[in-house]
Amino acid sequence: MAKTGNFYHSSDVTGDVTLIGNSFNKAKFHLHNLLEAETIDTSGPFLNKVEGFYVHVKTISGGSATPTITARLCCDSDGDLTFFPDTAGQLALGLTTATSGFAAFEFKLPFKHFANTDQVYLFIKIDQGTCTLTNSYIVWSE
Repeated sequence: MAKTGNFYHSSDVTGDVTLIGNSFNKAKFHLHNLLEAETIDTSGPFLNKVEGFYVHVKTISGGSATPTITARLCCDSDGDLTFFPDTAGQLALGLTTATSGFAAFEFKLPFKHFANTDQVYLFIKIDQGTCTLTNSYIVWSE
């Protein structure tokens, strides 16, 4: 039977990237491999639609009461082949832990990976102070 509708997949990366400040640093990123899911055809470049992603940061310090992060998704580790340009999102802080927060971003565009790789690099920066990138999660559909 032929498939109908969308099939959703995800990439969940955990691991602390500490002392993220107010500028992008090419040494501070989360690396997502989008073709790791077993149900995806891995014979060519990633040709599906990135739906969105979320970012979890902790250890927020030295910033404002309403911190904002800026996210960028790139196809290379230098941060030069950008497909999701710099986009700011206010962090939703924890109700009991104001030094931890989440931001969500929506993409929803067809995506042809022009670097011929399934690797996506997530870079973030915070508007003031520092934070630790602890988890990021990308969802895409085919």
